[in-house]
Amino acid sequence: MARRRKPSEEIEFKLPEFNEEEFIKKERRNTKVAILTFVFGLIIGVISRFLWAGMNESIRWPLVFLFALFMISFLYKIVISIADTTDYTRKNWLTLYGSYLLTWVVVLTILVNPPFYDETPPRIDMVILPIYQEPGGEVKIAAYITDNFGIEKVNLTIESPSGEKICLPYTQNGSLYLWEFENKNNSLGRFNVTLTAVDKNGNKRIVNGTFWYSKEAISLQYPANGTEVDHTTLILFSVKELSKEKFRLYYLVDGKEVNLTKSGNLYNTTPMYRGWERGKNVTILVKADVIHYFYDMKVNNTVVDSSVYTFHTDSDDELIGTQNSTSIKGLPAPKERRITPGFEMVALMVAILLVVAWRRRR
Repeated sequence: MARRRKPSEEIEFKLPEFNEEEFIKKERRNTKVAILTFVFGLIIGVISRFLWAGMNESIRWPLVFLFALFMISFLYKIVISIADTTDYTRKNWLTLYGSYLLTWVVVLTILVNPPFYDETPPRIDMVILPIYQEPGGEVKIAAYITDNFGIEKVNLTIESPSGEKICLPYTQNGSLYLWEFENKNNSLGRFNVTLTAVDKNGNKRIVNGTFWYSKEAISLQYPANGTEVDHTTLILFSVKELSKEKFRLYYLVDGKEVNLTKSGNLYNTTPMYRGWERGKNVTILVKADVIHYFYDMKVNNTVVDSSVYTFHTDSDDELIGTQNSTSIKGLPAPKERRITPGFEMVALMVAILLVVAWRRRR
């Protein structure tokens, strides 16, 4: 059984003496060094911004980082000249250098991004609807153009198959620019589009595109125009690339819209759908709706086949005109806007800097 310690044998604990004057002296020194480190990082960050702007894009970041590391030696000399650092340990110096580099990178990041600096040309998202158009139809050229500082000038030119340069006016809805080309001469062939956007800092971006006018944008492949058909007869159409996205191809028959179904490289239908009548000469007009969304902003156009087709239906086929049209899925739909981090990122960096400074003070 362990022997109980007598009260007289208990160890007496004494609090170490607190040197208030020495504590205040060190706190003042640490505060002065912290302020100096912050100001030094701020100055080097500003200098680095001008060095960064004058360098080649491929080497600017490594070089300004080496410059910031090189300036640590000057920070060291300044600190030891204004403060007594004889009791500084390796950890103290590493913390000081880390605070300097963090201040430097935050300041530089802020200064090389909008609204303080911008060398990025405007961003352009352009679409041409349709890419192939039938004679008599119009072509819409739409572009969603954005820039950090704002757009100064937008210009679009179209080169016709004959080499004629055509400049079109545009309508604007926020960042959406829209041009409409009517092809009054009914020229066939390839048209070249050049879109130029210049921001308020003189940064320029050019994008190019093409579209065609053709009598075969939509064309009947089988059977021949004027053929007698029944409910099983496949009527096939070939269609050029009207859009980079999925589009709706349909025809009008007796005032009703009937969707065509894509099968391989062709689109097909049969006289079984409502609108067709047996024992009659049925005329159909083929159309295509092309759509594109810039986020929630819709741009659409229509291609109308310049040819009209007539078929004679079997008078004894009771299944003609009895089915509803098929539906089309996967057509373009509105898109959610993506918010690009801007000053939120800067605020995050500043918050990190403040937290580090607070922890260092503790």
